[in-house]
Amino acid sequence: RWPYLVTEYFDGRPLGEPLDLYNYPDVIASGEVGLGEHKLTAGPHKLSFEITGANDSALKGYLVGLDYLKLTPR
Repeated sequence: RWPYLVTEYFDGRPLGEPLDLYNYPDVIASGEVGLGEHKLTAGPHKLSFEITGANDSALKGYLVGLDYLKLTPR
């Protein structure tokens, strides 16, 4: 899990509140984290992540991990 508070953005818009996925001492998978439904028009789009803080119990650093991105057509 990430030790940081992370905010996801799609095309510059935040996708909700920051996530705190820190868990100590065990690293456990969060499972899939839904980022909502978005209409993808032709052309480029941007998915980005911003570290907006840290869990008080975590060692401080500046890393974010993403295992995979799942896109499902509607």
